[in-house]
Amino acid sequence: MSNRVPLSVFVALSMILTVGSSVRAQNAAPASVNAQVKAALQNCYQCHGVGGVSVIPTRPTLAGQNSEYIRRQLMAFKHTAAETLKDRDGDVDDGASATSIPPRNDPVMEHMAAGLPNQLITPIAQAISSLPCDGGAAKAARPNPSPQPQAVEACIVCHGADGIGLQSQVPNLAGQHRAYLRRQLLLIRETAWGAQPREGEAWRSHPIMEAKSARLKIADIDAIARYYSSLDCRGAGG
Repeated sequence: MSNRVPLSVFVALSMILTVGSSVRAQNAAPASVNAQVKAALQNCYQCHGVGGVSVIPTRPTLAGQNSEYIRRQLMAFKHTAAETLKDRDGDVDDGASATSIPPRNDPVMEHMAAGLPNQLITPIAQAISSLPCDGGAAKAARPNPSPQPQAVEACIVCHGADGIGLQSQVPNLAGQHRAYLRRQLLLIRETAWGAQPREGEAWRSHPIMEAKSARLKIADIDAIARYYSSLDCRGAGG
């Protein structure tokens, strides 16, 4: 009996190996951008609420926010994380340090942003911006907003009377949690006064906002936060 393997068997084995290699290559291929964005959004929802609508008073709603503002904040957190690694481990360059966007400190957000590839940040920001700020559910009419306090006059030039940012890099304030707005104003005011953050603490620096908030009284900060939190997140035409 011959021990020679028929040519047809070699061909069949070759085809099986080729198909198997192709399947393995497809399974090993990186996920599409859309899939990666969806996965990243699920991480965002853990703190910022399902659909980007926050239910935690100290966490902002992301849904419907200006995409350029979101992009800049993610880059700011990533920049800060890169600088922290550089201080600890020496020269570390992940592409974030080359940005002119000023750093922003928040331990949780720094950790989340540090691992984001630069090419995903813009698609993530755009996806978040496209979400309905009210969750898309029909809701009862909002009560009349609080009377506009005098302290808000300094905010209108950038954030609008209805709390919708007038420039792409300016955040919408309408409908944000009162506690979140108040805390951010206090953090910026402390920076304006020269407060030095301790390790692991959140702090925030913004030259324009520091100039605007440095002399605000606590009563003014409370009034601003209460006013903008009472507005419809969709703006005056919402």
